[in-house]
Amino acid sequence: MDSKQIINYRQMSWLIASLLTGGGLVSIQHDLVRVARMDAWFTYILPTLYIVLVAYAFCKLAQRFPGRNLFEINKIVMGKAVGLIFNLILIIHFWLMLIRDVRSFSKFMGTILLPTTPEEVVLFIMILLIMYFGRTSIEVIGRVNDIFFPLFALTILLMPLMLANELDKSLIEPILAGDFFNVFYGNMLSLGWYGDIFIAGAFLHAISQIKQVRSAIRHGAILSSLFLGIFLLMEVLVFGPIISGNLIYPNYNLVQQIHITDFLDRMDLLILSIWAPILFSKDILIYLALLTGLASLVKQRDYSTINTPIGYFILLTSLLAFKNTTEVFSFGNYSSTVIVLSYQPLALLLLLLLSRRFPVPKTSQNSGSNQPSPARQDNGDSDSANHTGADDNQKGTNQNRRPGSSPLSAHGPSYHLWSRLSNILLITSIVSVVAGLWGSEYFATIGVVCGIIYGLAMILAVISSYMELTQARQQRI
Repeated sequence: MDSKQIINYRQMSWLIASLLTGGGLVSIQHDLVRVARMDAWFTYILPTLYIVLVAYAFCKLAQRFPGRNLFEINKIVMGKAVGLIFNLILIIHFWLMLIRDVRSFSKFMGTILLPTTPEEVVLFIMILLIMYFGRTSIEVIGRVNDIFFPLFALTILLMPLMLANELDKSLIEPILAGDFFNVFYGNMLSLGWYGDIFIAGAFLHAISQIKQVRSAIRHGAILSSLFLGIFLLMEVLVFGPIISGNLIYPNYNLVQQIHITDFLDRMDLLILSIWAPILFSKDILIYLALLTGLASLVKQRDYSTINTPIGYFILLTSLLAFKNTTEVFSFGNYSSTVIVLSYQPLALLLLLLLSRRFPVPKTSQNSGSNQPSPARQDNGDSDSANHTGADDNQKGTNQNRRPGSSPLSAHGPSYHLWSRLSNILLITSIVSVVAGLWGSEYFATIGVVCGIIYGLAMILAVISSYMELTQARQQRI
């Protein structure tokens, strides 16, 4: 297996979107409706802001430690002993994520599609698939995700149109008239699943440009929040908050309501065939991060030798961890938030503070590159060669500029402009939710207006974050 793995900005952002959207498709949405009622589609804004902070932290770490992943950075910043403890915490969390997700999906398959097939068989086939991709790298799953994610996004965007005859706007009225704390609690539940974003830290070395790390994570998070919000809005518009809260898999029941003429009344099978690869991509991504963490314990990046035993370990522990579907849902929906808040904010704060002792390498300052790999960084001759190459590239870039032009005159302001615009739109979204919850108590129209502002702000945030990502690629920062 090649230890030098490279994916582009689009693959990274779509993998992040699959990672965050995959969990919301199966397990948590009915609990969000139970908690926030008809305002459940506002329960992804705080987790999105949390990921924006995580993206900032990861970008700063990638600047100071180019070519390193989160496990390696922990050891450098915190020392071998404390760094080892934090790495073990990350590995345990990734393991809990994986057994939660594979068991959730096996329960879903056993309940909906394969009711007579033993759950052990379904789970075994899933683990074999994950182990097969465990022989490869993130580049492979990135290409696979490139094929299916556009189809997945298209099905979500077309869902309001396909369900147009089933929608009843009275089921979400009055908008933002619920309790403020219920909406806040719903956001906290979503935060537990959005804590999976630490998976991206295991692949910080796999994206070539540093600023693209931040922009790709931001774009993927905002995109997934928009998609999951559309799902929740459609569920409430079709079923209402009471029925949606009592359904085990409201997303699947929602798809079953799609009827295109009289001969296309089983669209659920077609749509599930598109959704399944997204769910598999999430599980494979978590598995690769787990293998990367375990390999880092022995200062290696080649995890092919531990792929098979770890795969069977996941199979056994996922079978023994939960007795029934209720335990799977309770653990995934209510324990995830506690696990995330128990260590992630502290870990990020310590990493940001302690990493300030390490200067930003000149190669990162000049070219923004997140390469070379650590093996080359440990070699003094290679460092000199890379530094010289970066200086040559910088000189060539300076020669190509027009006289009197500033280095950032072409693309710099555009990147920062789109970044600020994305931040403003996210702040607008959360302000509109707070204002709607406060004002709809007096005038119902305020809730409607704030709900529209929230939806438009999220759509525009997806566009602005994508433009931010493309500008980061063009600017090479």
